Amino acid sequence: MLRATTPKEAIRDGNLELYIMDADGGNVRKLTNAPGCYNGGPFFSPDGKRVIFRSDRKKKDHLQLYVINADGTGERALTNNLDWVYWAPYWYKDGKHIVYTAADHSNPTVRPNYDLYWMNIETGKTARLTYAPGADVLPVFSPDGGKLMWTSTRDGRQPAQLWIADFTPPQE
Repeated sequence: MLRATTPKEAIRDGNLELYIMDADGGNVRKLTNAPGCYNGGPFFSPDGKRVIFRSDRKKKDHLQLYVINADGTGERALTNNLDWVYWAPYWYKDGKHIVYTAADHSNPTVRPNYDLYWMNIETGKTARLTYAPGADVLPVFSPDGGKLMWTSTRDGRQPAQLWIADFTPPQE
């Protein structure tokens, strides 16, 4: 069981970290070790061997994406553009690709436009999936990978609406 602990539990060592534990709550193991930052939004890969998550360890409030083995080894950054914010990563069924939300935050006078992106986590190759004004965020796949669902304000109305689309992976 993967768990982003509650703030009280996560800060037991002074840092917001990710932990893994058995389903009964026993055998708690610290997954991340990044002092002085936020780590969150974890998801297990389809085979349960890796975890994808977001963290602001490189620049406060500028989330980047990371992958780590479920035993806490092999952590690596998947993104490294500190002018952008990346979040809401979600695994595709093949365990080699993710979908996520990202926006350029380089100009503080311009409101960021969040869109959905696709990434091969082995090669780092990315593809933009949405091109709409407003925020396209929080993407998830159906279990068979044939549908993509996300939350959007692309029509300008509040509150945000759920969108569902057929999904075919971009050509690499």
